[in-house]
Amino acid sequence: MQPRVVIIGGGIAGLSCAAAAVGRAAVTVLEAELQPGYHSSGRSAAVYIEAYMNDVVHALTVASLAHHRARGARPIGDVTIADAAHTHLIDAYLARWEPLCATMREVPPAEILARVPVLRPDQVARAVLDTGSLSLDAHGLLDGYRRQLVAGGGRIVNNARVHRIERQAGSWRVAFGEHAVDADIVVDAAGAWGDEIAVLAGAAPLGLQPLRRTAILVDAGQDVATWPMVHRVQGGLYFKPEAGQLMVSLADETPSPPCDAQPEELDVAMIVERFQESTTVEVRRLGQTWAGLRTFLPDEIPAVGFDDQVPGFFWLVGQGGFGMQTAPALGALAAALLNGGDHPLATELAPGRFRPARVPA
Repeated sequence: MQPRVVIIGGGIAGLSCAAAAVGRAAVTVLEAELQPGYHSSGRSAAVYIEAYMNDVVHALTVASLAHHRARGARPIGDVTIADAAHTHLIDAYLARWEPLCATMREVPPAEILARVPVLRPDQVARAVLDTGSLSLDAHGLLDGYRRQLVAGGGRIVNNARVHRIERQAGSWRVAFGEHAVDADIVVDAAGAWGDEIAVLAGAAPLGLQPLRRTAILVDAGQDVATWPMVHRVQGGLYFKPEAGQLMVSLADETPSPPCDAQPEELDVAMIVERFQESTTVEVRRLGQTWAGLRTFLPDEIPAVGFDDQVPGFFWLVGQGGFGMQTAPALGALAAALLNGGDHPLATELAPGRFRPARVPA
């Protein structure tokens, strides 16, 4: 008989794992909202950037490239700029990432100013271009995994906010509303709510921290479709083409409780101010504004694997701001571990790395 797997959370983490696991397990995804991907997954900038976070995230990103290309992800290019006060940071950035990213190179500032004509020249004393970056279709990824799950015999239950998880006689009962489902394995893919779900199951929390990030859409007054994504090397601002406009963010990370994050007026005003300091665009009218939560563990590496203290409880949390770009590899990895397999990154991702070492009896 196939093991019964209940995955709590219908974002990119839960759906990618579910799609990879179905066929070897009877999979049910429980999503608290009316539709999958409502929170962080549906508000993602949705880009593929290899020079991001750390070596583990880089490895998962590279392992996901073939999937993204097969789904038609389009090149966007990623530009990192430095003003005169921060040119030294370009050296550190290149030393860290150029050996791992064959598509990365420093380019003359004039090249970037020609490609992104709204940039103020004093903001581009040095520039690095990564031509390997891709623009991803967040909705397409989510829907593709949903279709794969359903085609394999799995199911998604929406509006299923879990309020009780009990273990009896070696199996789980997961209750939501007036309903419940039995499982051999519970997968915690609840994002910002991951520690809360763990506590319901009797597992100790790992220390997940949701961080709010705000973004706005700005009309640049010209065709931006071929522009690359642009970052400041010191952080604090990025923008990218989005639906004929520019999506702009401070790359802010404001600690938040798990919630339906909403943009705050001060954050929106700061985005406008900094964007206008860096470009010649005068923001006269705002398009859409939104906020989302990016949830990290203390070492900024996901936790994927069985809890070492609670049998049958499986962690799949801490994807931060890289869930979309790593989903193909991370979903397949999680499904392999669920099935009793192994993976070269299993030790780095093990949830037990946050537990005190047990003292031998």
